[in-house]
Amino acid sequence: MHFTAPVITGSGRGKKLGIPTLNLDTAHVPDTLEEGVYACFARLGENGTRVPAVMHRGTRPTFGDTPSCEVHVLNHIVAIAPRSLVVDVVEKIRDVQKFADEHA
Repeated sequence: MHFTAPVITGSGRGKKLGIPTLNLDTAHVPDTLEEGVYACFARLGENGTRVPAVMHRGTRPTFGDTPSCEVHVLNHIVAIAPRSLVVDVVEKIRDVQKFADEHA
């Protein structure tokens, strides 16, 4: 699966936990993408660098948040968030799960 979505401002929780994410506008994420955690590649902007990433799609039961879609870029520092992100989904790693707390 392949899609492009605008990057939106999130709560900043990932950055505070040391796992910064790029939050995507869920209106542009395909409805056929099930909730879960995925291995993927992200392209930082339409013509940007293609880098390995992990994507979470769905609810965040540990925090009681509304459904979201966020991408954590691996081994690459994103100094300035791009306006959009091109995502190439590789495979589902696991379902969404609830953790005991934010540090689990």
